[in-house]
Amino acid sequence: MKIKKTQISFFPSLLLCVFFLLTLSFCTKAESPKQDYGVFLGMDTKDLHKLKDYKMVVLEPSNFSAEQIQEIKERGTKVYGYLNIGALENFRPYYEQFKKYTLAPYENWEEEYWMDVSNSQWQDFLIKSLGKQYAAMGLDGFFLDNTDIYYQYPKEEVYQGLKTILTGLKQYSLPLILNGGDTFVQKSIEDGSALSLFDGVNQECVFTKIDFTKPSYLSQDKETKAYYEEYLEKAKTAGLSVYLTEYQANSELSQEIDRYCKDNGFLWYNAESLELR
Repeated sequence: MKIKKTQISFFPSLLLCVFFLLTLSFCTKAESPKQDYGVFLGMDTKDLHKLKDYKMVVLEPSNFSAEQIQEIKERGTKVYGYLNIGALENFRPYYEQFKKYTLAPYENWEEEYWMDVSNSQWQDFLIKSLGKQYAAMGLDGFFLDNTDIYYQYPKEEVYQGLKTILTGLKQYSLPLILNGGDTFVQKSIEDGSALSLFDGVNQECVFTKIDFTKPSYLSQDKETKAYYEEYLEKAKTAGLSVYLTEYQANSELSQEIDRYCKDNGFLWYNAESLELR
């Protein structure tokens, strides 16, 4: 009888142990760490659920409502809004209003045109209209594109125009991250104005590069990679936060990027494609 009683008590205990281990395994999987950073400019509302896996994301604000932005934030994700300050896309509802201030087509992006950032009407629109509208949606920061206009047109009025736009957007008390714009960033570091104008930089294609003729995604050449690494070291030393966006980095290259970013305190995102969905 003792043996039978022992067996009877053993099996429920065994079942409880198995149940506990399965539950632990499930919880561990469900609570896997969030990824630090993601850029999803091509994402629309049907894929909102994907953002819960990220601590910080960059989105196109015009694709979402303020309520949806708040919903994302309530899941513990910071939301930065994309704002193109140095170029104008032909699909924007304000394209007809500002196309007369465009300067030239944007190479490899046939729907986009470089903008005259020294134009006061463009500056006012970005600051007092679009910037104000987006800030009111509850964003955690702005992700500002195409300060590379200063590389295309290295004129003092272009440099000052960008500074005017950034200074104006600062009134919303949100962090500003510049995507690209290394020529502008380095000049602002040199003249001591960088930290008063913006808070961080995102650099695309430090370790990878894009062949726009296909398109396809390749490893970056050594010279360009070395240049960007030196530039990002300057940004870090100047007190700016640093982010990287790469495209289809394979497993081996991803490990290299991981080491580089961990060593320097940078965050990075491995995008599947230019569409950034």
